[in-house]
Amino acid sequence: MLMILKKVSWNKGTTDNGHDYDYCRILCDLPVYEGSKNEFGIDSFELEYGSSEKHKELLHLKGKLPMQVDIAYHEAKKGKNFVRVVDHIREIKQAEKP
Repeated sequence: MLMILKKVSWNKGTTDNGHDYDYCRILCDLPVYEGSKNEFGIDSFELEYGSSEKHKELLHLKGKLPMQVDIAYHEAKKGKNFVRVVDHIREIKQAEKP
């Protein structure tokens, strides 16, 4: 699915009440379906990319965002909530301007 990748964030640590956290997340934009009768514009949403170590796979994109990417993801249950988990991400190369 084609999206605009806007942000990569990661963190690892322990909360004050002793819960460990370790994540890498990406923030993307996706146009609302043009045929929608009750909304238009852009939806922004967060996807889980993996542990904080996985951010290294995306460091080559630093300074290039926002950019178009092709992302495949699935939904998974995390506690009481559902999260979107990235299966793969591929950079879409833009044509050079003359």
